[in-house]
Amino acid sequence: MNNLTAFPITKKWPPKQPDLLQLYSLPTPNGVKVSIMLEETGLAYEPHLISFDSNDQLSPEFLSLNPNNKIPAIIDPHGPNGQPFALFESGAILLYLADKTKQFIPLDVVGRYHTIQWLMFQMGGIGPMFGQVGFFNKFAGKH
Repeated sequence: MNNLTAFPITKKWPPKQPDLLQLYSLPTPNGVKVSIMLEETGLAYEPHLISFDSNDQLSPEFLSLNPNNKIPAIIDPHGPNGQPFALFESGAILLYLADKTKQFIPLDVVGRYHTIQWLMFQMGGIGPMFGQVGFFNKFAGKH
């Protein structure tokens, strides 16, 4: 069993299964990317809901994991060299999980960078546009 108590976030969201990858997220378009990847790779994980309604993303515990106060973020109790490893930003997490499982990313340099270019396109282009559509359809202009 891995001891994750060195991570302050575990005081607010204690892991029930500390040997599983810990996911801190919310089911938003950006938030679900990592949970989809975890499901597709077959990695076992424990989800923790970060509620925007109660400003969880601004809590000191969450900010200790991601100082940019954005979801998703993870702690992998079986990270590099077998040590717990924390990571934030969905694109970085997706690349990490692809490398960890050797799935969804080619090992050859050309194939790898072709895949990374499409990931970056999604992260910096399509993803934010979909997020804005969701925001404006749900919230903009409402009182």
